[in-house]
Amino acid sequence: MSAHTIATKIRDEVRSFRRRERFSDQAAYLESKDAHCRRINSLVDDLMRAIGTPAPLSMRPGPRFLGRRSIQVVMRDAPVRA
Repeated sequence: MSAHTIATKIRDEVRSFRRRERFSDQAAYLESKDAHCRRINSLVDDLMRAIGTPAPLSMRPGPRFLGRRSIQVVMRDAPVRA
């Protein structure tokens, strides 16, 4: 997943949390907030790993040329988190 895609998912997650209906009680709010924070932390971890990749390489799969070097960008599955 590219850094741009991850950043968009983070933005969408924040917007969806802000648009949620009022919570019935404090416990429901805290559970929802904890789940939201876990999702954001996971996405930020993915983003930090992807930032090291130059933007042209993170856009889409396929061959790229950086100077004289040829690089093949491929899609891979994200690691399974426990």
